[in-house]
Amino acid sequence: MLRYTVKKSLCPLTPGAAPDDAQWQNAVELAIVTPNGDCTDHLPDTRVKMLYDDHGIAGVFTNRDRYVIGKSTADQQMVCFDSCDEFFVHPAGDERYYNFELSCTGYMLLYHILDKSKKLYEVMPQAELDTIVRHSSLPRRTFPENPDPVDWYLSFYIPIDFFVRNSHIALPLAGQVWRANFTKCADASSHYHWLTWIDLKTTDFHAPDEFGELYFEDAR
Repeated sequence: MLRYTVKKSLCPLTPGAAPDDAQWQNAVELAIVTPNGDCTDHLPDTRVKMLYDDHGIAGVFTNRDRYVIGKSTADQQMVCFDSCDEFFVHPAGDERYYNFELSCTGYMLLYHILDKSKKLYEVMPQAELDTIVRHSSLPRRTFPENPDPVDWYLSFYIPIDFFVRNSHIALPLAGQVWRANFTKCADASSHYHWLTWIDLKTTDFHAPDEFGELYFEDAR
């Protein structure tokens, strides 16, 4: 099973930090390169880094992309139709997992899911989404598909309190192993694609039994 190590940050995390921020210097970079399903010939170079501290979990996706599209206008819309980075995570001790789906313009779809195929999930309330910082290098407005090369990033920060409230996780995070997957898609682009970290058996990203391990470094 693949494992990604979330290192303990060497400094207090800055929510929404850009990929060139000094805080990422000790983060491990992971490539999201495995195509799933009937992708077109456009497979963008997508990477992610994550860190944690005593207050939150932060990540930043970088994308060397083309045919970028952004049509979402609010949270909890089907942002997977846009150029979209996604973080699926199953906290230890929780029977459910989350799909943090993040549009290139910073909008988010987020469910707390027991079984997506049976529609057993909770749509997370806007008050919870508002606690999660998202920062995109692209403007927060709609735009049509752009066929030109576009490098863009999306940074996110999830307070640990979010997982304490909703998943009743144990603390500290150090030494814990969760389950996760990282994905990239653009369902409504003319050059649609579905890329993952984990090589899934089907085209459905909602496959928690196939997630890899997310290890929170014990730096003590």
